[in-house]
Amino acid sequence: MPILAASCVTAVPAENPTPSLPGAQPVRVVIDAQALSSDAAGSGIATYTGNLIGALATRLDVELVALSASAVALPERVTRAPFHRFSRTPRAELIEHAIRMPLELRRVRDDGTVFHNPVFHAPLGVRSPWVQTLHDVIPLVSSSPDVEVLRARWKRFGPRYLKADAIIAISNHAASEGIRVLGLDPSRVHVARHGVDPSFVPGSVGPSDPPYLLVVNEFSRRKGFGEAFAVLDTLVDAGYPHRLVVVGRIHDWGREDVTKLMAAVRHPERIELREWVPDLVPIYQSASGFLMTSRYEGFGLTPLEAMACGVPVVAFSNSAVTEIVDGGGQLVADGDVVAMVAAVRKVLDEPSCAVEWSQRGVERARAFTWAASAAIHAEVYRSVAERS
Repeated sequence: MPILAASCVTAVPAENPTPSLPGAQPVRVVIDAQALSSDAAGSGIATYTGNLIGALATRLDVELVALSASAVALPERVTRAPFHRFSRTPRAELIEHAIRMPLELRRVRDDGTVFHNPVFHAPLGVRSPWVQTLHDVIPLVSSSPDVEVLRARWKRFGPRYLKADAIIAISNHAASEGIRVLGLDPSRVHVARHGVDPSFVPGSVGPSDPPYLLVVNEFSRRKGFGEAFAVLDTLVDAGYPHRLVVVGRIHDWGREDVTKLMAAVRHPERIELREWVPDLVPIYQSASGFLMTSRYEGFGLTPLEAMACGVPVVAFSNSAVTEIVDGGGQLVADGDVVAMVAAVRKVLDEPSCAVEWSQRGVERARAFTWAASAAIHAEVYRSVAERS
């Protein structure tokens, strides 16, 4: 099958499942849902896993079994294959899951049952048919010290991607990078871009007072926190009243880096670091603008969420960000803080410009639904099941 791109498909409500093909039996799929209960909970991978399970649950052409902890809530029509992990540290839990998961799969998989691994750690000891998600290859292309541990892991499990019956890449960029860096067979690579949750909608009130610009990203050196801080400094120097709100987890290993970045800021009192926010929707809706300063992404879910909420987006043009924002926000040259400041000022100074980019963002976000993503996943599942 050729590389496929997700198209705009209207989401199907759970009470009206997508019908199976006439005469076709549903494909039985076991998906690893460990990300929903591990240290990855709240991450982009967990968002993907949870929303994909929810969308697949509406389809009658897929019989879904989730390998998951008993505490994880699952949609109707999804069968739980329960597991229990004894490890308490993230690293130990990861190792325990890698060892025990292939054994647990044997008790829940019949011949022909498809296994889908939605996380980037490609497993050992898993038989076909196996579908593997490719999120990115960042540790293999970045020299940043903060991915050194992941780089070592990728060198071990990266070659396992070649053994999967099909690869589902989350963007065209991720697909091309997987083919280039990992040597994946293009005929086995399929693109199913993420959707955006229906809860992300424009607000009725508008930007807050006092106003703020928003960054939503877990900290790492490639996320461009320094560039976002520089944008804020320049705007404050020019007399703008805005703050910069930064939402995203900061791991212990990154706190020293963030402290150094904050020490170099001219207006630290205007920067709010909010590591955990239970509901992102009102944070997006009340922002005057969204900054995407990351230097490399396998997808770029946060600017998509911002666009869906009607927030004008200004982003560095790089990696998958260009593909996702495409026409729904202003793209400036990668790393060009001066250009980003100019684009932000245009939105802040001209209400008509802000309205235009808000509307364009909402329209762009409509092209991304979890129903569309699930449809492509289901097609890939069926193709590998029929080949097995």
